[in-house]
Amino acid sequence: MHNYSHSSLNTLVNYHFSNPRDTHLLRSTRSFNFLISLALRQAAFGTAARLLNAMKAESVHPNLETWKLTVRWLVRTGRWDEALGRVERVMRREQWPEELGLRPGHQGGLPLPLWIEFFGSLKRGALRRWVKIPQQRGEPGWKSASFRCAVLQPSTLSGPVQIARYRSLMDMFPLVPSPEYSQLPPRAVFFIAEAMIQLGNRAKALESTSLYFQMLPRRLSRRQQHVVLDIIHLHIRAVTEKSGLARHFAQRRVISHLLSAHPGIRPSSKTLFLILASLRSCKRCGTVAMKCFKAFRTRWGPRTESSVVRRRIASLSIKEGRLDIAAVMLKSERTLYLQKQLWRTQRDITGGPSPRAFTRLLRRPTGKIFHGRGAENWKWQTLKRKLFMLKQRRVKDCAMTYRVT
Repeated sequence: MHNYSHSSLNTLVNYHFSNPRDTHLLRSTRSFNFLISLALRQAAFGTAARLLNAMKAESVHPNLETWKLTVRWLVRTGRWDEALGRVERVMRREQWPEELGLRPGHQGGLPLPLWIEFFGSLKRGALRRWVKIPQQRGEPGWKSASFRCAVLQPSTLSGPVQIARYRSLMDMFPLVPSPEYSQLPPRAVFFIAEAMIQLGNRAKALESTSLYFQMLPRRLSRRQQHVVLDIIHLHIRAVTEKSGLARHFAQRRVISHLLSAHPGIRPSSKTLFLILASLRSCKRCGTVAMKCFKAFRTRWGPRTESSVVRRRIASLSIKEGRLDIAAVMLKSERTLYLQKQLWRTQRDITGGPSPRAFTRLLRRPTGKIFHGRGAENWKWQTLKRKLFMLKQRRVKDCAMTYRVT
């Protein structure tokens, strides 16, 4: 279906209309929806318009998929306001759920699949028009008109217009739990929540994210877990309380609220790393960071512990003056480093498992090729020098105090 050309589309449309009108199985809502979606995929907007008009002329009842394709056609042809006006006019009627092809027990406002279609945009180069080439009188062939295909340049929208559109969409966001939430890809939910936060609707973004987590399947794939954690980290960064303990505990409340929505979501070391960043301006930052670290490790296991988390705790402890906590973190980092070196040596001696065959020819992401371990080791060395200097200073202060007494 992805490899159909325009000639194949025209062939399918001609075959579709060659059947008699009374054959409802061949000229049905599903067949019209298939042809319209195929026309929109190939940017054949004129064909899509003719199919929609034929569907209306033949009194074929549209469903929710038809309305999605209609909004998509209007948005991609630069008529965003007209698409929103059509949907709003239908929703003012008493029987609007039936006109939109929804189930009888539908509750709430605009359906989520239809709401997402408004985030589309006018496709560059999709709108073309044949323009007559001007020729001077007397030139060879001036009597025969010649044309060229010109691409229509879309009019750029100003910033306030785009903000007004996004605000109107956020006001129409459906906050009623429905199975439609589970059909959304996590990356789409990430961008929707990000748009809400940028427009100042942090509470609605949190509520919509919680509803989405509740509708997810019980078991999540590894990719889904990564994107879900990215959504949680987005909400952590969006906390606007004043930096300090207030912001720290506000972030922890946000995490508890989102994690309680789905039992299969577990925080990572990056989650704890982001939470500890709000303790920099606290007076007892090292002590609170250590308590938070122990609470996370007790509840969520050792996956919340990493080298960057230990380094941040050690840095906060040195800032507070708790050199004992910093020494514990340094000792733990040194022990894990020696264990990794031992495992690496053992693997080199025994040979280790055979390398896996190539499953794809694409290059690995840069973040997996260059782990940034050199920068992390340099930060640990800087932290060790700072801790050593503080210990030497304390020894000198104790010696001076002993001499005075």
